[in-house]
Amino acid sequence: MARFPRDPGGKRAGGWAESRHDRHRWPPAAGDAVSEQPEAALSVAAVARRLGIAPATLRTWDRRYGLGPSEHSAGAHRRYSPDDLARLLTMRRLTLEGVAPGEAARTALSTPRQEAAPSELDVLDAYADAEMPPDPDALVAAARHGDNAAVRWMLARVHPRDPLEWYATLVRPAMSTLAAEPVLERAGESSCHRLEASCYAELRSRSVALATRTAEDVPAAPVALVAPTGAATDLEAHVLAGALSGRGVPASVLVGGTPETAAEAVARARAQVLVVHAGHRGTPDAVDLVRRLDGADDLMVFWHEEGRGPVPDGLRVHRVRSLAGACYEVAAVLS
Repeated sequence: MARFPRDPGGKRAGGWAESRHDRHRWPPAAGDAVSEQPEAALSVAAVARRLGIAPATLRTWDRRYGLGPSEHSAGAHRRYSPDDLARLLTMRRLTLEGVAPGEAARTALSTPRQEAAPSELDVLDAYADAEMPPDPDALVAAARHGDNAAVRWMLARVHPRDPLEWYATLVRPAMSTLAAEPVLERAGESSCHRLEASCYAELRSRSVALATRTAEDVPAAPVALVAPTGAATDLEAHVLAGALSGRGVPASVLVGGTPETAAEAVARARAQVLVVHAGHRGTPDAVDLVRRLDGADDLMVFWHEEGRGPVPDGLRVHRVRSLAGACYEVAAVLS
C-alpha cells in the first residue's frame, strides 16, 4: 500500500491529523489548480482552527456540498485557497445565523471567485473563539474514525458554559447513535468508550476552569452528592455535578460500594442534598440506599428517574424527571 507524506498542518506540527479521506490522488486531474505559493493556502487543520469548527465538519461540507479545498501542493495534499476561505466564511456565518446548511452552502457557492479581503480573514480569526452549534453526527463520525482531536475540539466548543445543554444537544444524541448502530470494531477499540472518555476529560477541564474562577468562594466540602445507582453510565451523574458546581453548589459524585457503605459515606460527607440518579428504573440498591438514609433529618433526597413511573413505595423523596429539573430544584432549595 502506498504511503503518503504527512501534512505539515497535521499531528506532527501540533494540529489535527489528516484522515485518509483527505489524501487525494496525485498528479491532479485536468483543470485542478496547483498552487505556486503553497504558503498562501491552508490545510484542513489550519482552516478548522480559523473557523472555530471541527475538521470533521469541514470534511462533511466538502463531501455533501462541494465546499472543499481547490488547490494542490507538493505531496498531493489539497489546500484551501483565499477563494475557498471566503466561501467557508459565508457558510460559517450563515449557519451561525440559523440558516439551514444546504441553503447556506448554495449561497456560499454562488459567491463570486475573488480573493478574500484582509478584513474578511480578520473575521475568520474572530470566529476562532466562537461557540459551535451542536453537530452530533459530526461527533459520531469523529469518534468512529478515532479522531480524538476533533472529538475534543467539538466537546470544548459546544455550550462551554452550560453542561446540561452540552450533554442534551450534543453528547447524549451522539452516544445514542453509537449505541444503536451496529459496527465492527477491533479488539481494544470502542467508539462509545472513546467518546465517553473524552467527555470525562472535557468535564474535568470545565471543573478546573470553574475552580480557578471561584476558588475563594467554593468551600471544600460538597453541599450536594449525586449517586448514580443503577444507571447505565455514571456520565450523567458527573454532568449533573458539573452543572450544580457551575451554579455555585459544590457537588461531588458518589460511586461504588454497597447501599450500607454508601449510606455511611453520605453521612460522613454531611451533605445537605443527595440526588439518587436511578437511570431509567429504580434498582433494589437505589431503594435500599434511600431507606437507610430515611432517618437523616438534615438531608434532602431527590429521586432522579426518567419516565412517568411512580417512585417505589415507602420512599420519602422529591421526584425529578430530568437532569435540568434536578439541577434547578437542588439549586433552588439550597439558595
